[in-house]
Amino acid sequence: MKRLTYAVVLLVAAKAFAVGTPKALTPEPEAPDFRISIVNLLVARYNPLGLEDRLRIGMQARLYRNPRAALRDNFIFFGFTPYLNPAFVKVGPSIEIQPLSVLNLRIGAELMQWFGSFKYMQSFGSPRDDYSDSTINKRGDAGGNYVTNGAHITFEPTLRMKFGPIALQNRFSVEYWTMNLHAGDTVFYEPTLDTLVPSNGWVISNDIDLVWISKYKFVLGARYSVVKPLYEARHYREGEGQIGNLNGHQRVGPLFAYTFFDRPYARFNKPSLIVIANWYVEHRWRTGADVSQAIPYFVLGFAFTSDLIPR
Repeated sequence: MKRLTYAVVLLVAAKAFAVGTPKALTPEPEAPDFRISIVNLLVARYNPLGLEDRLRIGMQARLYRNPRAALRDNFIFFGFTPYLNPAFVKVGPSIEIQPLSVLNLRIGAELMQWFGSFKYMQSFGSPRDDYSDSTINKRGDAGGNYVTNGAHITFEPTLRMKFGPIALQNRFSVEYWTMNLHAGDTVFYEPTLDTLVPSNGWVISNDIDLVWISKYKFVLGARYSVVKPLYEARHYREGEGQIGNLNGHQRVGPLFAYTFFDRPYARFNKPSLIVIANWYVEHRWRTGADVSQAIPYFVLGFAFTSDLIPR
């Protein structure tokens, strides 16, 4: 869910990341030197099923002044990013450095607590194991889910460019996970990433958005996403052979976002509706083995931004 929605929120909320923007367009007001900034996202997901609220809150300061579109939206941000889900909660600090309007670098670290609810969390002894929806449901009915905790570290560089009404955004993510699993288990099912994540291991992913930004406050375009867990020999059972790109997946499809109004740097701003429908191009279980490939990954979200110190 995070991978397919939060980047859209940042795209909608971004100020003056454009390069080559027509001069006829009214520029955004200059950002304050210091802000207490909030971005909130509430999102529901289908295939796999999920519900989550994400909050980004913290102090944001301008790095330097420059009127050029590619340079003017620069800042450093320090704050917290709590995520609340019926199955888990994550909370921890986050640092963002945006040296250019077109480039954002984020590092976050979170502690994670699984509640053992909604048939999560479930762990397995090998990346080769079956983690299809049918198996997750059967194991959950048998009490295979449990309460545990762990940690998660993320590095996310995001590149954004805009030429007239056309915008391109690429967000790459490198994630390190460490989780307290049952003895003998080495991987666990993480529903947000929709794959078996290695404990004490890495996952990489990438989202590419190509969109048209209308003057009527909506965004229409397409998204391509890829997720790839990185397994080592220690994550497999003894004697099992490793398989390249095991449990990686790809999705592609349309996205739509509508912003009801935009009052820059207000206490409540940019309330936005987000709709994403992606189809699986590659997935071990969602391209016919357990779930029909015709069933989309569907996301419905609502987001807003806020400045606690109004302009």
